[in-house]
Amino acid sequence: MGLSPRRKALITLATLIGTFLAALDSTVVGTAMPTVIGDLGGLPLYPWVFASYLLAATVTGPVFGKLSDTYGRKPIYLTGIFLFLAGSVLAGTSESMSGLIAYRALQGLGAGAVQPVAVTIVGDIFELETRARIQGLFGAVWGISAVVGPAAGGLITDYASWRWVFYVNVPFGLVAAVLLALTLTENFERRRSRPDYLGVSLLTGGLVAVLLALLGGGGAPSLSAPTLGLFFGGLAVLGLFVVVERRAADPVVPLGLFGDRVFAVAVLGNLTLGGVLFGVSVYVPLFVQGALGGTAVAAGAVVAPLSVGWPLGSVVGGRMILRRGYRGALLVGSMFVALGGALCVPMDRTTPLLYVVFAMFVIGLGLGFSSTSYLVSVQNAVPWNRRGVATSSIVFFRTVGGAVAVAVMGALLNASLGSRYGDAVERASGGDAGLARLLADPNSLLQPALRDRVPPDAYAELASSLAGALSPTFYGLLALGLASLAVAAFFPGGSAKSLVNREEEPVG
Repeated sequence: MGLSPRRKALITLATLIGTFLAALDSTVVGTAMPTVIGDLGGLPLYPWVFASYLLAATVTGPVFGKLSDTYGRKPIYLTGIFLFLAGSVLAGTSESMSGLIAYRALQGLGAGAVQPVAVTIVGDIFELETRARIQGLFGAVWGISAVVGPAAGGLITDYASWRWVFYVNVPFGLVAAVLLALTLTENFERRRSRPDYLGVSLLTGGLVAVLLALLGGGGAPSLSAPTLGLFFGGLAVLGLFVVVERRAADPVVPLGLFGDRVFAVAVLGNLTLGGVLFGVSVYVPLFVQGALGGTAVAAGAVVAPLSVGWPLGSVVGGRMILRRGYRGALLVGSMFVALGGALCVPMDRTTPLLYVVFAMFVIGLGLGFSSTSYLVSVQNAVPWNRRGVATSSIVFFRTVGGAVAVAVMGALLNASLGSRYGDAVERASGGDAGLARLLADPNSLLQPALRDRVPPDAYAELASSLAGALSPTFYGLLALGLASLAVAAFFPGGSAKSLVNREEEPVG
């Protein structure tokens, strides 16, 4: 390895800053959007401000992971930072919604490099004994960004300008880039390779189509003919991608990785865990604000224990990995995730906030054990020249699992709301057509000013309807937790060191 503890600490700081910025920008924009729409207009395009970022970050992750294996982590990470900051500056200068959407996509392109490559760099510079503990910090970063993002977006918009929501990235991004440029050295022979242009095109096209169908244009998914056509068309393109990759001389995603039991189980495990993480992040705040009548601050405070339990689970899980192996840590973590999902099932309008806080902590603890164990096991099991694409693939499948879960849970929520909520809206609006239109979207219950316009008895009925409608989504969290437990049971047994790839790593 050859890096001093001080340089390792600075490299870790640089990667954490980059990851935090990329994670933050998936949440910070939300509270600024009403002001943005008032300034730029384009309300129908509102969902695409979020969807363009998520799509770009998701579909390019495996590509940048492959590039980091070929050209080194450092140049790809710095390229990602540059793209992210360029997108940030341009987004801040936007004069139209279409321009903002395009610049958000550029930000997402940079995030697609920063997120997986940052995790890979940490996997390169630390030994097995400390990887789990350090990787847990990245889980905490995601949890903290989910809490800090909405509040930061609101404060910046209120006291400065919505444009500074994007400009504020620049100084922090430059610090991350300079720190990494000065401290990380990589000593390896860059190998010549033929770019897999066809593979990249098919992977990107197929993933964009599938994710667009799941996102439903950035809003709720639907079962319309165009959406189904887009979804199954995307799947067909991804099937063709698999055929092409089997014959490619230097595939962008080496399919041989799926023949490794460690990698294959980790992929399935992250699909389920991503569903839990995204499902909790989307629907628990809706429950707290809409059903329990809490504020945005209360919703953030309730979800915050995820970012407390995650690093704690990572630290304890890291020690357990060394003593009992990955399988033991994964089983414990999955049991905590399943328990947390079970705790969510009985939640209703009378549930105390402290109960929700405890459930979130339990889920965070389980994610800390499980996510970190999967990530470290894959990084240790593959050679250096495949660690980038392997790591980015794990991050990618976690995101895809989350997107699928949120779409399915959204469909369950809409189906469960049914006529009961509609009847409650009619009574609550008292004949006010404008108020009825606002209340028709359950997300309106998140707005305190709008809640104040509704009579207390009518609001209680609306909140009870929403709480009942969210019950299927909480059963979905339990099902995903149980699925993660079943997947963990298939992970290879034995000690962690028995699953380590012994290839020398070119980091100096």
